[in-house]
Amino acid sequence: FREHEFSVIVEDGGTMYAYFSNSVAPYNARVLYTDEHRDLALLWAEEVVEPMTSLRFFDSPYASGWNVVALSFISLGASSNPILEPGTFSGDITNEPDEPHLHCSCSSKEAASGSPIILANVNEVVGVLGGASRASVYAVPVRTIKEFLGQRLGGVNMDMPIAGMVRLVALQQA
Repeated sequence: FREHEFSVIVEDGGTMYAYFSNSVAPYNARVLYTDEHRDLALLWAEEVVEPMTSLRFFDSPYASGWNVVALSFISLGASSNPILEPGTFSGDITNEPDEPHLHCSCSSKEAASGSPIILANVNEVVGVLGGASRASVYAVPVRTIKEFLGQRLGGVNMDMPIAGMVRLVALQQA
């Protein structure tokens, strides 16, 4: 998807900060797997102590015109010591599900890559924000996330829900 710019490249085994909406500080996260072609990375946040609410994934085809919301943290202040605030950006899906990426009419802020794109009417993740151009964003759809996890887990049953796939990854890390 060459018309979009990728701002951060991470490598397997690297570390980065992970932010959660109910935490007071970022967590160190280890990069478990990356897939540059799919523009995905799977992170393992270490020593998470606050209870976290997991998001559900919309595992059915989507349709053009459906309302979505991008959830992200917005950086305020100096880049050396930013203040992060949760932000939302609403828009609509602007393409059909047979295309490789999910296109949305919402805007985004810098460094929001990896943020969930939520279907507004069911509050489930339909994709993960990959990049932005002017007044639109593109996201990696749920079916691609399933392919990524299935490949990393050695070809598990692709009918398994994403939550089950993530549990298998967690068991491998324990």
